[in-house]
Amino acid sequence: MTRPVLTTGLCCCLALLCLTSCRDDFSLEADYQDIPVAYAYLNADDDRHFVRVQKAFLESGGNALENAAVADSLYYGDGDATVTLTNGRTGETFQLARVDGEDFDVNRTDGVFAVSPNILYTVAQSEIGLRGGDGVTLTINRPGEEDAVATTRLLDELEIVRPTDQVRIDDYRTPLVISWRADERAAIYDIRMIFTIRELFPDDPSRNRDLELEYVLNDAYVPGEGDVSSNSVRFETSKEAIFQFLGDNLEPNDDLRRRFRGFDVRIAAAGQEVLDRQTLAGANTGITSSQTLPRYTNLSGGIGLVTSTTVSVQEGVQLDDGSRDSLVNGFYTRDLGF
Repeated sequence: MTRPVLTTGLCCCLALLCLTSCRDDFSLEADYQDIPVAYAYLNADDDRHFVRVQKAFLESGGNALENAAVADSLYYGDGDATVTLTNGRTGETFQLARVDGEDFDVNRTDGVFAVSPNILYTVAQSEIGLRGGDGVTLTINRPGEEDAVATTRLLDELEIVRPTDQVRIDDYRTPLVISWRADERAAIYDIRMIFTIRELFPDDPSRNRDLELEYVLNDAYVPGEGDVSSNSVRFETSKEAIFQFLGDNLEPNDDLRRRFRGFDVRIAAAGQEVLDRQTLAGANTGITSSQTLPRYTNLSGGIGLVTSTTVSVQEGVQLDDGSRDSLVNGFYTRDLGF
């Protein structure tokens, strides 16, 4: 079963701070306003879709940090908000169930916000039937309030073209090329290599284990004009840096032997909304900036980010014989017991 992917790090709206005067004196508090905050990364390949919906406000006399740690201040109560997704292809609208994400093994990272319960809104893929290319509309309805609405279009699945089943990485003069075919609406990528290494303990086989190392090649790759051709995207990485990564993340140990089992290439794509948010944040940094991050949202009547993502993995890529020899005898890895 596909594990639901939910990105909560972007959900960082702590309070609404309203400036209420044009004079030198101002107030950090204002009359109560109901402002929904929503985040969703929708993937047509997921078995279940999740949307995070919260509220952002600071009541008069309140404390933002204290409010953030109280679930009742952070979330809408049961029946206080109705969250729906409309499939633009079929025209059908589906009401999402209000659930505790912990019941689906979706846990919130520790921080200033209340961790438990982790209130989310969800619908099963078997019910809504989303496909790549579908337009989707998120609507948040609260009695007596303006609806908050966001739209996005789901990305088609990307196809990894290179590497195939085997690569050569012992020739440092040329880069390792990773390429894939992608939806033209994909705007930004996260590219990683996941190495699997078997560690063997001859004196105590009960300790034998498989170790995974994740090498982040680029977690915010935006292709340039020369990197895209007919929906095919190209990315280059240093072969030498791969050996350096392994050398930096494995300790020499005379008590064990290591076997290289292969690596996976994992590429995640996200829609234009994510790139727009990153671009807006980066536009106000630097020594001459105001140091106040601008707020990106594509949720009208609220604050948030509703976008699409897709993830593909090329599994079990092997090294050729020459590259395996370099792993055993090379400068960066010769002391690691391969």
